[in-house]
Amino acid sequence: MAAAAPSAPAAGAAGGWGGVRRRCQRLLYWVPVLFISSILCWSYYAYVTQLCLLTMTNIGEKVVCLVAYHIFFMLFVWSYWKTIFTLPMNPSKEFHLSYSDKESLEREPRGESQQEVLRRAAKDLPIYTRTMSGAIRYCDRCHLVKPDRCHHCSVCDK
Repeated sequence: MAAAAPSAPAAGAAGGWGGVRRRCQRLLYWVPVLFISSILCWSYYAYVTQLCLLTMTNIGEKVVCLVAYHIFFMLFVWSYWKTIFTLPMNPSKEFHLSYSDKESLEREPRGESQQEVLRRAAKDLPIYTRTMSGAIRYCDRCHLVKPDRCHHCSVCDK
C-alpha cells in the first residue's frame, strides 16, 4: 500500500506558525540576558574565588576587596534587574496636547509657527531636552510633547 503524500497545511495552521514565531522571539529575547548573567557568574567566580580567596594572603585586604566588590556587584545586579523587568510607560497626561492645541498644530504649516504652538503648550512642562535646532520635541505618532529621555518604542508601540 502506498503512503499518502503530505497534504498542504490547513488554513488554521498559518496561525500556528505565528505562535511558534512569537515563542521563538520570546526565547531569543532572553539570550542577551543569559549572556550577561553568565559573564556575571564568571566574574564573580574569577574575582571572589580565584583572586580574593585563593590568591590574597592579607585578611584586611581580602575583606576590603570583597566588601567593595559585593557592593558594586549588588548595585549592578539591581540596576540590571530594574532595566529588564520595568515595563515601558506612557507619558503622563500633562504632556498631551489639548484639543485646541492639536487643532492649531494641524492647521499651521511645518516650521516656526508649529514651534510657537508647541512652545505655548509646553511653557509649564518640565522639559529641558530639545532638538539640535532648539525646537521642542513632538511625537507625531502619539500627538504629544515628548518628555525628557523619552522615545517611541517600535516594538511595543508606546
